[in-house]
Amino acid sequence: MAEAFCRFRAACCVAFAGLLVSTTAAAADAPDKAAANGGVSLDIVLNGHITPKCTVGGGDTIDLGQLNVDKNVSARFDVACNVPFEMVFRSSEGGIAHVSKPQGEGPYAGIVPYRLGVRVPGLTPEPVQLQADFTSGQMVGGATLNSGDAIAKGGGEITLQTEMTAGRDLLAGDYADSITIVINPRV
Repeated sequence: MAEAFCRFRAACCVAFAGLLVSTTAAAADAPDKAAANGGVSLDIVLNGHITPKCTVGGGDTIDLGQLNVDKNVSARFDVACNVPFEMVFRSSEGGIAHVSKPQGEGPYAGIVPYRLGVRVPGLTPEPVQLQADFTSGQMVGGATLNSGDAIAKGGGEITLQTEMTAGRDLLAGDYADSITIVINPRV
């Protein structure tokens, strides 16, 4: 009797497995067949979100040494942005200014104007080079580099070239300016 029960149980297991396989195959076709036969179907919608993120970093002090001749320097900075963006460049003084007498004194000038070039690699999804050129005077109110549809690919570079005023000598002393870079995502 035990042997007959085992054969019955084995036959049932094989039949159940065959039923399970045919039911699984039928279930895969069920939405199409149900819709065709006036049945009911169910759609599942998947959603997600990535927050816009823009960062700019790096920065350092650049010592220009004696300002009696034009200087040309460059510096790298970090930039990352997963959406199109604007970068705003601001000069605190509108040039490299004498620390205590930016207006100068007598025949001596107290400010050294400069040009700032900016290059930032981007993707649109093809690689592009975003570029801009500003004077230190333009940067007082904030000068903007707009990425268009591009996102930032990696680090950027600024180049600074002083523009000595012909026929004017500079007032002796220390000179300084501070360039602030602000990045704003455009979404």
